[in-house]
Amino acid sequence: MSEVIGEARRRSARKRADVLAVACSVVAERGADATRFADVTAATGVGVSTLQYYFGTREDLLIAVFRFAAQSDFDAVGERLAGVADPWERLMAIASHLTGAIGSDTGWRLWVESWRWALRDPELRAEVLGDYTRWHVLLAEIITAGVSAGRFATDAVPMDVARQALALIDGLALPVALGDPQVTGAMAGDLLADALGRLTGLR
Repeated sequence: MSEVIGEARRRSARKRADVLAVACSVVAERGADATRFADVTAATGVGVSTLQYYFGTREDLLIAVFRFAAQSDFDAVGERLAGVADPWERLMAIASHLTGAIGSDTGWRLWVESWRWALRDPELRAEVLGDYTRWHVLLAEIITAGVSAGRFATDAVPMDVARQALALIDGLALPVALGDPQVTGAMAGDLLADALGRLTGLR
Protein backbone atom coordinates (compact mmCIF):
# COMPACT_ATOMS: atom_id res chain seq x y z
CA MET A 1 0.00 0.00 0.00
CA SER A 2 2.82 2.39 0.89
CA GLU A 3 4.42 1.75 -2.52
CA VAL A 4 1.18 2.72 -4.25
CA ILE A 5 0.96 5.91 -2.20
CA GLY A 6 4.61 6.67 -2.92
CA GLU A 7 4.13 6.24 -6.66
CA ALA A 8 1.05 8.45 -6.59
CA ARG A 9 2.99 11.16 -4.82
CA ARG A 10 5.82 10.91 -7.36
CA ARG A 11 3.36 11.24 -10.23
CA SER A 12 1.80 14.25 -8.54
CA ALA A 13 5.24 15.83 -8.05
CA ARG A 14 6.11 15.24 -11.72
CA LYS A 15 2.79 16.73 -12.83
CA ARG A 16 3.34 19.74 -10.59
CA ALA A 17 6.80 20.25 -12.07
CA ASP A 18 5.38 19.98 -15.60
CA VAL A 19 2.81 22.64 -14.75
CA LEU A 20 5.48 24.91 -13.31
CA ALA A 21 7.64 24.57 -16.43
CA VAL A 22 4.77 25.82 -18.60
CA ALA A 23 3.70 28.43 -16.04
CA CYS A 24 7.20 29.93 -16.28
CA SER A 25 6.55 30.79 -19.92
CA VAL A 26 3.13 32.22 -19.06
CA VAL A 27 4.52 34.50 -16.35
CA ALA A 28 7.44 35.54 -18.56
CA GLU A 29 5.04 36.54 -21.34
CA ARG A 30 2.26 38.17 -19.31
CA GLY A 31 4.16 39.41 -16.27
CA ALA A 32 3.46 38.31 -12.71
CA ASP A 33 0.82 40.94 -11.97
CA ALA A 34 -1.25 39.99 -15.02
CA THR A 35 -1.02 36.20 -14.63
CA ARG A 36 -4.13 34.43 -13.32
CA PHE A 37 -4.98 30.80 -12.70
CA ALA A 38 -7.08 30.90 -15.88
CA ASP A 39 -4.01 31.82 -17.95
CA VAL A 40 -2.07 28.85 -16.60
CA THR A 41 -5.09 26.61 -17.14
CA ALA A 42 -5.32 27.74 -20.76
CA ALA A 43 -1.64 26.92 -21.31
CA THR A 44 -1.51 23.61 -19.44
CA GLY A 45 -5.01 22.17 -19.64
CA VAL A 46 -4.90 21.70 -15.87
CA GLY A 47 -8.07 22.88 -14.14
CA VAL A 48 -8.14 25.78 -11.72
CA SER A 49 -9.16 23.51 -8.84
CA THR A 50 -6.08 21.34 -9.46
CA LEU A 51 -3.85 24.41 -9.58
CA GLN A 52 -5.31 25.52 -6.27
CA TYR A 53 -4.65 22.05 -4.86
CA TYR A 54 -1.02 22.16 -6.06
CA PHE A 55 -0.21 25.73 -5.09
CA GLY A 56 -2.92 27.30 -2.93
CA THR A 57 -3.33 30.94 -3.92
CA ARG A 58 -2.31 32.76 -7.09
CA GLU A 59 0.49 34.43 -5.13
CA ASP A 60 1.74 31.01 -4.00
CA LEU A 61 1.75 29.88 -7.63
CA LEU A 62 3.83 32.88 -8.67
CA ILE A 63 6.36 32.33 -5.90
CA ALA A 64 6.56 28.64 -6.87
CA VAL A 65 7.26 29.71 -10.47
CA PHE A 66 10.07 32.02 -9.34
CA ARG A 67 11.61 29.30 -7.16
CA PHE A 68 11.28 26.66 -9.90
CA ALA A 69 12.95 28.93 -12.47
CA ALA A 70 15.81 29.84 -10.13
CA GLN A 71 16.50 26.21 -9.22
CA SER A 72 16.25 25.11 -12.86
CA ASP A 73 18.85 27.70 -13.83
CA PHE A 74 21.23 26.57 -11.09
CA ASP A 75 20.72 22.89 -11.95
CA ALA A 76 21.37 23.56 -15.65
CA VAL A 77 24.64 25.29 -14.84
CA GLY A 78 25.66 22.39 -12.61
CA GLU A 79 25.12 20.01 -15.53
CA ARG A 80 27.20 22.23 -17.83
CA LEU A 81 30.05 22.34 -15.32
CA ALA A 82 30.20 18.57 -14.93
CA GLY A 83 33.46 17.35 -16.40
CA VAL A 84 34.83 20.88 -16.99
CA ALA A 85 38.05 21.25 -15.03
CA ASP A 86 39.67 24.45 -16.30
CA PRO A 87 38.61 27.43 -14.10
CA TRP A 88 38.31 29.86 -17.02
CA GLU A 89 36.19 27.40 -18.99
CA ARG A 90 34.02 26.87 -15.92
CA LEU A 91 33.60 30.63 -15.52
CA MET A 92 32.72 31.02 -19.18
CA ALA A 93 30.29 28.09 -19.00
CA ILE A 94 28.35 30.02 -16.38
CA ALA A 95 28.59 33.24 -18.37
CA SER A 96 27.49 31.59 -21.61
CA HIS A 97 24.58 29.87 -19.90
CA LEU A 98 23.34 33.10 -18.41
CA THR A 99 23.89 34.92 -21.68
CA GLY A 100 21.97 32.12 -23.38
CA ALA A 101 19.17 32.67 -20.89
CA ILE A 102 19.01 36.24 -22.20
CA GLY A 103 18.59 34.88 -25.70
CA SER A 104 15.62 32.71 -24.66
CA ASP A 105 14.20 35.73 -22.83
CA THR A 106 12.17 33.62 -20.39
CA GLY A 107 14.90 33.23 -17.78
CA TRP A 108 15.71 36.90 -17.51
CA ARG A 109 12.08 38.03 -17.65
CA LEU A 110 11.34 35.77 -14.70
CA TRP A 111 14.43 36.99 -12.86
CA VAL A 112 13.31 40.60 -13.28
CA GLU A 113 9.75 39.71 -12.23
CA SER A 114 11.09 37.97 -9.12
CA TRP A 115 13.06 41.10 -8.21
CA ARG A 116 9.91 43.19 -8.46
CA TRP A 117 7.87 40.72 -6.43
CA ALA A 118 10.62 40.37 -3.81
CA LEU A 119 10.46 44.09 -3.11
CA ARG A 120 6.98 43.52 -1.66
CA ASP A 121 7.38 40.01 -0.26
CA PRO A 122 9.95 39.55 2.55
CA GLU A 123 9.89 35.74 2.25
CA LEU A 124 10.63 35.79 -1.46
CA ARG A 125 13.22 38.51 -0.90
CA ALA A 126 15.11 36.17 1.42
CA GLU A 127 14.92 33.43 -1.22
CA VAL A 128 16.23 35.72 -3.98
CA LEU A 129 19.09 36.92 -1.78
CA GLY A 130 19.83 33.26 -1.06
CA ASP A 131 20.04 32.64 -4.80
CA TYR A 132 22.61 35.40 -5.07
CA THR A 133 24.60 33.83 -2.26
CA ARG A 134 24.65 30.47 -4.08
CA TRP A 135 25.90 32.08 -7.28
CA HIS A 136 28.50 34.11 -5.37
CA VAL A 137 29.80 31.02 -3.58
CA LEU A 138 30.03 29.04 -6.83
CA LEU A 139 31.86 31.85 -8.61
CA ALA A 140 34.20 32.44 -5.66
CA GLU A 141 35.13 28.75 -5.62
CA ILE A 142 35.99 28.88 -9.32
CA ILE A 143 38.03 32.05 -8.89
CA THR A 144 39.93 30.56 -5.95
CA ALA A 145 40.71 27.46 -8.02
CA GLY A 146 41.81 29.65 -10.93
CA VAL A 147 44.24 31.60 -8.77
CA SER A 148 45.65 28.38 -7.30
CA ALA A 149 46.10 26.92 -10.79
CA GLY A 150 47.79 30.05 -12.08
CA ARG A 151 45.00 30.78 -14.55
CA PHE A 152 43.93 33.97 -12.78
CA ALA A 153 46.29 36.66 -11.53
CA THR A 154 43.93 38.64 -9.30
CA ASP A 155 44.92 39.15 -5.68
CA ALA A 156 41.47 40.44 -4.71
CA VAL A 157 39.26 38.58 -2.26
CA PRO A 158 37.52 35.83 -4.33
CA MET A 159 34.07 36.66 -2.93
CA ASP A 160 34.53 40.30 -3.93
CA VAL A 161 35.47 39.24 -7.46
CA ALA A 162 32.46 36.90 -7.52
CA ARG A 163 30.12 39.74 -6.57
CA GLN A 164 31.62 41.95 -9.27
CA ALA A 165 31.31 39.16 -11.84
CA LEU A 166 27.63 38.59 -11.11
CA ALA A 167 27.00 42.33 -11.15
CA LEU A 168 28.53 42.43 -14.64
CA ILE A 169 26.24 39.62 -15.75
CA ASP A 170 23.15 41.36 -14.35
CA GLY A 171 24.20 44.71 -15.77
CA LEU A 172 24.65 43.34 -19.29
CA ALA A 173 21.56 41.16 -19.09
CA LEU A 174 19.04 43.85 -18.28
CA PRO A 175 19.32 45.96 -21.47
CA VAL A 176 19.15 42.78 -23.56
CA ALA A 177 16.04 41.63 -21.70
CA LEU A 178 14.53 45.07 -22.33
CA GLY A 179 15.29 44.79 -26.05
CA ASP A 180 17.93 47.51 -26.27
CA PRO A 181 19.04 47.38 -29.94
CA GLN A 182 22.48 48.66 -28.95
CA VAL A 183 23.20 45.65 -26.70
CA THR A 184 22.43 42.35 -28.42
CA GLY A 185 22.79 38.98 -26.75
CA ALA A 186 25.93 38.21 -28.75
CA MET A 187 27.43 41.59 -27.89
CA ALA A 188 26.63 41.06 -24.22
CA GLY A 189 28.43 37.70 -24.33
CA ASP A 190 31.54 39.23 -25.92
CA LEU A 191 31.60 42.14 -23.49
CA LEU A 192 31.16 39.77 -20.59
CA ALA A 193 34.08 37.57 -21.67
CA ASP A 194 36.32 40.60 -22.04
CA ALA A 195 35.28 42.07 -18.70
CA LEU A 196 35.65 38.78 -16.81
CA GLY A 197 39.09 38.26 -18.32
CA ARG A 198 40.18 41.67 -17.07
CA LEU A 199 38.53 41.17 -13.69
CA THR A 200 40.21 37.87 -13.00
CA GLY A 201 43.58 38.74 -14.53
CA LEU A 202 43.26 35.88 -16.99
CA ARG A 203 46.55 34.29 -18.00
